[in-house]
Amino acid sequence: MVTSTVPLQWKEASIRPIPKTTAPKQVADFRPISITPILMRIVERSVVRTFLHPTFLNPPPTLTFSDQFAFRPTGSTEAAIIALRHTVTNLLLSNPYVIVISLDFSKAFDTVRHYALLQKAAELDLHDHVYNWLVDFFEGHAHQHAQATSPTATSSHVYCTKIVTELLCQYDFYSVFH
Repeated sequence: MVTSTVPLQWKEASIRPIPKTTAPKQVADFRPISITPILMRIVERSVVRTFLHPTFLNPPPTLTFSDQFAFRPTGSTEAAIIALRHTVTNLLLSNPYVIVISLDFSKAFDTVRHYALLQKAAELDLHDHVYNWLVDFFEGHAHQHAQATSPTATSSHVYCTKIVTELLCQYDFYSVFH
């Protein structure tokens, strides 16, 4: 962490198809799972707990997390539903109807622009060596499909990890997707 670098071996992942159904018959019946080195996952978890979570407790004034529920100590699906119901109920006091639009961002995590995510991370009160570690973390990833014999370089905007998820769930989603 002090050198702000991530070993290249930790940036390699193996992509394995995992069946979504009990008897898969076509490609759509599988979902790809990225298997990453255990040491990388341990370090990721440590970075999130030690450096990222504390900065979310006292965010800079330019960032607001009041409407975010994922990856927060008091956040949950239930909390999001209660907040939505409260907002709709209050709006119905002064409006004849309320329109609620729901969007599914489940596939959006596959197209994260890492440079936009790093711009958001730069606004946090992080030590320089932690921010530089994040920059290195997002560069130079490779993956190998289960049947392949050698790793393939991965575009920096499609590698999604716990750190990406943590940062995304704290920020304005729309500014970091393609």
